[in-house]
Amino acid sequence: MSKTWLLENILQTPRTIAALVGNVKKQHAFIREHLQPELTAAKNVNDGSLDEKDFKKITHYYGLAVPAILGEEICALRGSSMSQRERMALMYQGAMTGLGDDFFDKQGTSTETVKEFIEHPEQFTGHTANERLFLSFYKKSLEHAHDASLVKKYLRKVFAAQVESKKQAAPGLTRDEIMKITLDKGGTSVLFYRAAMSHFFGEGEEEALYKIGGLMQFGNDVFGVYDDRNENIATLLTTTKKIAEVRTIFRSIMDESFAAVYDAGYPKKNVEKFLRLISMSLCSRCFVCFDQLEKKEATTNNVFSPAQYSRNDLVCDMDKAGNKWKSVAWHIKHKLSNR
Repeated sequence: MSKTWLLENILQTPRTIAALVGNVKKQHAFIREHLQPELTAAKNVNDGSLDEKDFKKITHYYGLAVPAILGEEICALRGSSMSQRERMALMYQGAMTGLGDDFFDKQGTSTETVKEFIEHPEQFTGHTANERLFLSFYKKSLEHAHDASLVKKYLRKVFAAQVESKKQAAPGLTRDEIMKITLDKGGTSVLFYRAAMSHFFGEGEEEALYKIGGLMQFGNDVFGVYDDRNENIATLLTTTKKIAEVRTIFRSIMDESFAAVYDAGYPKKNVEKFLRLISMSLCSRCFVCFDQLEKKEATTNNVFSPAQYSRNDLVCDMDKAGNKWKSVAWHIKHKLSNR
């Protein structure tokens, strides 16, 4: 079998890493300039409905990763750089995401209230600091979005998927039901972010990005197994007895989603750049985590038993140099697809 792809991976990997690091640094600076003043103001009038975890999710997770990782990956796919207007829209969409999750997870906000926020944000200012900040970010995301109506369309789908995901807190879901909830939650979220960008959806792109989004949510669950265990949330990770089975499912979804991107009509070189970024920022990290969890499984009679493991057992720390190198090695050794 030809190893041309291996040489190509070796040559491209430093560029991929440099792009990811550079994009994150750029977004950190953008957050400091454009978002930090609003966060500082929100802290000064916080009524207790916001905590440090909320602010960290804005500056170091959603508000950072949505533009710097996902947004830049989509720009690589289309072949043109991100405009400031797009970056603003994506940043505010990311910043509002964690706050919206709190409506369901912490605040106990009624579904009718959330629906009204989505449909008519201009009519509300919010009763709590959490609601006020969410509405402020949402309004600004719509102001900067290329097509506000399209953003609302996909946010409705995100909301429906979020409501459906409440079922994960109750026992009795089948693996297929968990899978559908996971893929739908991730797929609709990625389409919500994509909707704010200026270029039109290509033929097949909606399906491809929906599948990529499902893969991303699956990846979130891989790294969130400790929290999900503590909160009794049913995911493929918390309900399995064999990590190898989940690894196989992840690889299958990865291959299917990558194939869909090839079929979305974009130039092959753009597709491969996009998939290299996805592979490095998501997939290779997940396989490092699978390895860690599978080793732990071997200590409990070869049955994965999350209830018996510590935080250090379940949390895969990708800041560790060893895990970073393992991630890079996985990325280099594996083809993006069979094409």
